[in-house]
Amino acid sequence: MKIGVVVRRGSELSYRVAKEILSYGRNVLGLQMFLDEELSNEIQWDNVFRLGVDNVDFLVVVGGDGTLFRVIQRLKSFETPIVGVRTGRRGFLLDVEPHEALDMLKKLVEDEYKVQEYMLLKVDPSTGGEYYALNDVIVASLRYTKSTVIALEVYVDKDLLYKFEGDGIIVATPVGSTAYTFSAGGPVVDEDLDALILTPLAPLQTNAKPVVLSSKRVVEVVHLSDWVEAVCALDGDVKFKLGKGDKISIRRASTGVKIVRFKKFTTLKRLKVCEF
Repeated sequence: MKIGVVVRRGSELSYRVAKEILSYGRNVLGLQMFLDEELSNEIQWDNVFRLGVDNVDFLVVVGGDGTLFRVIQRLKSFETPIVGVRTGRRGFLLDVEPHEALDMLKKLVEDEYKVQEYMLLKVDPSTGGEYYALNDVIVASLRYTKSTVIALEVYVDKDLLYKFEGDGIIVATPVGSTAYTFSAGGPVVDEDLDALILTPLAPLQTNAKPVVLSSKRVVEVVHLSDWVEAVCALDGDVKFKLGKGDKISIRRASTGVKIVRFKKFTTLKRLKVCEF
């Protein structure tokens, strides 16, 4: 069994846990353990792999949700199951605690786990390119400018849903409904539902309310402002700017990301214990 390990940069705790995982996997369980080559200068390990290029049976991500999001952006295929070891402050999708990491490897070998697939959003800008997001896609005004209000048109399957001025809009997955869109007044949506959640950010028009759509819909956001640029952020990471007339199409990706689960933890449980 081949295991690839990706680690949050600059975290001593993450480095320590990663070293334990690598050593235990090879020396005790006899697994082929590989370290992300981008970390080869920070962690001494003789076997490295290229994320998104070299095939492994499982990816072990050590860090927080942000680390996982960056891994997704680097992947070219989403077939490899991902195990998350939580060393960051936020880590709903990474449910293995550091002290459970070695036991997690043993359970992988013994097939004591389940794989849960979470939907991804596919983003196609009119300016070219192709992007993916697990939590949300945000079109918002550039901050620290004279005006932060932007004008947007939002279409669903080519039909105009609303036209408004405000700070921007969030298009989220059910998993992402407990992230930024939750803080912006959007609904919490059960992760088992196939849905797109649209949440306008501080709209001036009163009809621009949050909407929950079928995941079969295609959402198009058009930037209308000629007085300020907008940016598109995927899972909190700004990827590109939008000028006047630029637009992006957002739809459910043909494949989701596979997360390995060793225990049951649902959206409703998160709501109950307020672990956002």
